[in-house]
This record gives sequence, C-alpha cells and structure tokens, in this order.
Amino acid sequence: MKTGKTLSLTVTSSLAPIPPETQADLDLLCELYGRTLQKFQMAFCTHELRQKVWNWRSFRDEIVHCLNLAQPKFDALLEELKAQGNRSQAELSKFLRAQQMSEGPHLQARHWKLCLEETSQGLRTYWQTVKAELKRQWGRFFGRYSNEPQTLIYINWILRESEPQFYMASQGKVPYPQPPKLNPKETDAEEKYRKRLTAFEKLKKDIENVKRYAVAKRVYCAIKKVRRKIRLPHCRLSSNRADFDCSCWRLNSKDQNELRLTSYAEGKKKRQPIALRILGKGALRGTLQLIKKFDVYELRVCRLVLCKEQRSEGEILGFDTGYTEVGALSNGAFVGQKFGEKLTRYSDYCKEKGQKRNKLWAKARELGNSAKEKDRRKAQNIFKHNLGRKKHNAKYRRAQDSIKQEVNKAISSIVNGKGKGLDGVIVKELVIEKLSAHMGKTRSKNWNRRLSSWVRGYIRQCLEQKCKQFGIRLTQVNACHSSRVCPACFYPSKENRVSTDRVKCRQCGYEGHADTCAAKEILRRRSGDIPLYAPPGKVLEMLMVQYQRGLEVPKAPPFSCKTRLYESEVEKKDL
Repeated sequence: MKTGKTLSLTVTSSLAPIPPETQADLDLLCELYGRTLQKFQMAFCTHELRQKVWNWRSFRDEIVHCLNLAQPKFDALLEELKAQGNRSQAELSKFLRAQQMSEGPHLQARHWKLCLEETSQGLRTYWQTVKAELKRQWGRFFGRYSNEPQTLIYINWILRESEPQFYMASQGKVPYPQPPKLNPKETDAEEKYRKRLTAFEKLKKDIENVKRYAVAKRVYCAIKKVRRKIRLPHCRLSSNRADFDCSCWRLNSKDQNELRLTSYAEGKKKRQPIALRILGKGALRGTLQLIKKFDVYELRVCRLVLCKEQRSEGEILGFDTGYTEVGALSNGAFVGQKFGEKLTRYSDYCKEKGQKRNKLWAKARELGNSAKEKDRRKAQNIFKHNLGRKKHNAKYRRAQDSIKQEVNKAISSIVNGKGKGLDGVIVKELVIEKLSAHMGKTRSKNWNRRLSSWVRGYIRQCLEQKCKQFGIRLTQVNACHSSRVCPACFYPSKENRVSTDRVKCRQCGYEGHADTCAAKEILRRRSGDIPLYAPPGKVLEMLMVQYQRGLEVPKAPPFSCKTRLYESEVEKKDL
C-alpha cells in the first residue's frame, strides 16, 4: 500500500474512576493553569506585546532571566521596564514572581511556559487570519493602488504579520524600514547581514516616492474593519483543562496503563506526581491535554496516521448535509439515516426536562425566600436531590457519543464504498457545500432548537480527516439556493421547494428528493462558475442568467450511480 503524508488526529482516552483526593488535586491544578493562561492572554493582547507572539522563545528567556534576579535587581528592572513603556511585561513578571515566591500552591515553571507557548500560538493564528482576510478583500481595500507598483510594494512590506511594521500599522503609526543590525550569534552572521542590508537599500529606494502617511492610514482602516468581524480571543478564566508536554508526564515502567502527571508546587516543595489510570490500550506521544467535561476528566492524545495516495480513478460525487440524515449523494444514495431521529429525540428530551426543572427552580426559589424554617429546609432538599446535574450530564455524553458514532459510520461508508447505494462505488473526489457558512433562522422555534444541536462542525472535521486519510480530494462550493434548483432544467425558484423533502419544478415538472437535487446542484457547481463567497442575492442572479442562457450543462437528469464526470472533452474522446 502506497502512503503519502501523515495526518495528526486527536483521540480521546477515558480514565478510570478518580479518587476524591486526586480529583481535588486535578481541580486545583486546572484552576492554576487557567489563571496563568488568562494572564498571558491579557498581556499578549496589549499593543506593546503584540509582536512578541512571533518570538515567544526570546520573550520566555527574558522572563526567566528576570525571575532569577535577586529582589533589589528585580525591582530595579521592573522600574526600568515601566519607564520604557513596557508596563504589561512588568506586570506579568511581577505576577509570575509572586507565584514563584508564594508559600501556597502555584504552577511549576514548565507549566507556565506551556501557557506562554499556547497563548502565542493562538494569537499567531489570529493575526494570520486577519492578514488572510485582508488579502481576500484586496480589491476592496487596495484596488485604487493597482496602477502604482511602488505603493503595492510598500503595502506588501507592511502586511508581514511576523514583522514589527504590521503591528505599527495596526496601531495607526506610519512604518518605515530600519537598517538591519549585525547579530554575531548567528551562523554566517556577516553574510546574512550583507543580504539584509542589500534588501533594506532596495526597499528604501523603491518606496522613496510613496505617500506613506496616506497609505499607512488606508492599511490601518482596513485592519480595523477586518478586526471588527474577526475578534481577538476572549481572555476568559477556564479552569477545566491543563496541558502536559513530554517533560510533564511518564508511564509507569511496570504498568503501562498508569499515567503519572506533574503536579503543582506548594511553597518550595514539589508535590508527588498525580497518578491516573488509562482505560484501554494505545500509545501516548507528544503533549497531552487533560479536560474536565461535566465533572468527568478525559485525556486527549495526538496520534499520527499514515495517509494513502490521492486516488486517480473513481467517481466524483456531490454531498449535501442534511438533518434527517447525515448526507445525501448525487447518485441518489443516503448515508446516516438514523441521524435525525437521534437529534430530535435528544433535543425534545432536553426541552421536556428543562421545563420540569424550571418549575422546580421556581418552587425552590420561592421556598428559599420564605420566613419559615421548614420551607427553607424543603428548598435545600429540592436543590440537593431534584436539581442535580450528574445524571443529566451522563445522558448528554451518551447522546453526543451516539450522534458522533452515526456521523463516523456514514462518512466511512462513503470513503470505503460500502452501504446501501454505495456498494462497489470508488469515490475519488467529493464536492461538498461550505460547511463553515453562517446558519440563519428557520421556520419555527422548535426547529431552531433542534437545529442548534446539529453537529455541522463535527461533520466538516470528520469529512476533512477521512478524505485526507483515504486519498479523496475534497472540494468546497457555494451552496446558496442549491435545494431550489431543478436538476433537469436548472430553473431556480423558491416555489420549487414544495415541502421539507420534496422538489417539484414549476417549469418542466421534474419531481425528486430535495437533498438529492441539492447534491446534484452542488456537483454541478464544481466548475467554479459561482464564487465561493458570493452572497445569496448575487448567487440567485447568476443562477437566473445561467437558466436563461441555457448553460452548457446537458438538459437531462444527470449523474446516476454509473455516471462519470469527465475532466475534459479530450478525456471523453479518448475513452
């Protein structure tokens, strides 16, 4: 079997029941981890430390050097940082120093370094997303400079998110290239310095006649508009998780199912490692993540899976996600037909349970405000025995596991070619709708509630992982109005959708299942005639133009199970 790249998968491992003493230690460790993580997030979101996310290792070394100083030198360094305007760095160093010198419980050095690394990675991703959105809307923001090559050079130089000029522009400043400095610690330092100096001289010459103030202001306004939609990560205190890298955990040499995790420190003493027992078998590697979900701890492990080579033979199918089933294919097959039943059953159960609990909450609050001691005791008993979350959380975990299992089975049947309507079908490319698109409100309050439990994100994640693992190409298209287009004559109209699962064309009379018609339309849009990010109104206009012109697509109910979409007319003639 030929294999290509490797795919990193996150696998959840269950843990044996944890004793109360160990549970208390884990809760305290997660609380300390979350508090430190919040401090780093707040520090890196400030103007002065934005650029540090790209060079977090040197920033970590600065903090370590600061923490190892004697108290008089440490106080002098803090005053110097504040005088230079680095107040956030001074406050962060002060917080870590107080934790280090505290007699109470606090994180060990390795753990707060993990917090620093995690925060920097999250904010790097954020600034990369901002830059990608700026490039996507390049014509809107910088189209006026299309005939000015020197100005475009200046803009491209600013939009380097790993360089200081990008963060200067995000603060409304006018960046200008500065001459490089010689770093004697680098290998071939002089040669690298000469290259940087040459690039600096060339850039300085290219942007000499550019109106830098006006361009920098335009870049600042563009960044500001993008950041209104793409918000910074919230600096929330999360006390339900902690990370452990390779130096923070080990397996018992005599019992490979016993995991020992680094605990917090108390004063100058380090506590004994926390012992947990893993259920099942499986190799552990890399950084482990301990997460508390509904009073139960889970261990998330990263595993590498070998991916197969991309398939060169097979069919190209359209895939439309649904609520009653996981998805419908353009060849008429349906996968995961029990999916909607499970979603509806659990959503309705939560509704009925919530209504009963709300009545009990109201009764308990009323009795709790009573002047009689008997009523107040009754309220305490209701809170204790009737309004617990243990059974409810256990049922939620079972329901989520069952829903995710149904999604996995459905997508596995597609990639393996097994199942009703899929026997022997080899898929080389799967065309899907863009599942990250925003969902609007639907018909009624009940349907909005049921659709809120629709695991679209998990379906997208599972599709991406399975297709990459089995060598299937995954293509995303714009799916606006896809379930309202007739697959025979391509007439788009809201009136074509006669019910939740039926389509009947008002022009040619074609009648079929709505999800199957949507899958066929998604497959037709593989050609790229409709832009991926076009709004619904623009898509409807383009569909009407296509219908009126009688597009080059043949006017016959297309794609059956045995139909193949040829890559080009040349390939069709060769066959």
